[in-house]
Amino acid sequence: MSRTLGLLVAAAAAIAAVNACGGSSPPTTPPPVVTPPPVNAMPSVSAITVQGRRLRQPARFADAAETIDVSAAVTDAETPVDELTYEWTAPVGSFTGTGRNVTWTAPADVSVPTEVTLTVKVTERYGHPGQPKDFSQNVSATQTLSLHDSRKEVGDMSVRFLTEFSKPQSNKDWRDVMKDFKASVCPKPSEFDEERADVERHYNNFFMHNFRIDPASTSVNFGGSCAVPTRLPLAGDACSSVPVLWDSTDIATGSRKTTRGTDYIAAAYAPADGRWWLCASQFIDATPFGHSSYSR
Repeated sequence: MSRTLGLLVAAAAAIAAVNACGGSSPPTTPPPVVTPPPVNAMPSVSAITVQGRRLRQPARFADAAETIDVSAAVTDAETPVDELTYEWTAPVGSFTGTGRNVTWTAPADVSVPTEVTLTVKVTERYGHPGQPKDFSQNVSATQTLSLHDSRKEVGDMSVRFLTEFSKPQSNKDWRDVMKDFKASVCPKPSEFDEERADVERHYNNFFMHNFRIDPASTSVNFGGSCAVPTRLPLAGDACSSVPVLWDSTDIATGSRKTTRGTDYIAAAYAPADGRWWLCASQFIDATPFGHSSYSR
């Protein structure tokens, strides 16, 4: 027998001896036990309240650069709501604060009225009793608001109305002249018919040579009124005063006069429409020499 063959035989004999004595391969480590998450109900968001701070301000309304209050009504079966995590987001503007009650500040520049969606994501962290809260779940909810630059909107509508009113020889359609009026949303719907009569009388009875409509000065006071010198106030949510000059001829008398004064215009906000509407106007002649029929 060669020496190499002898070594192989000896090794085989040794292995057989070990097996005969009960030897085995090293044990395999069992996989860790995965504990399933406990049964846990999702948080629930029943409502998001959006409210400005001005007196009688409509809900879900904001003006440019305005800060409003935002609040989420939240419930959870297992976790106190103040221990949940709240993440607020919106495509424009900024939030301040944490938790269920925060504030949202509108952007300073609002080129046109727009709808903004506010979103809250509510996260709950939980675990087995006495163990770390290794599990989480979340739910999201949204609410919309109507974003405006009210003073600009009402002022622009007022100037447009008076500009079209001042063109009797080229615009004889009261529907176009008064396209930004809506009787049904105004405090005194009957004023709409009075305004229409004034518009029709003007384009039927006057010829305009020259006119000037100056920029509007506008204020917002929801549920308030517009002061008109020497007249009863006009009811409305916003008020514009617009200086005007009319160089016109009364067709019936042939009398040409220059009338200077200020037109006071009341407006109302309609939440259902998401926009402002004009309601009524009163013109106050600043001189005693103008056409008296303009004072309406």
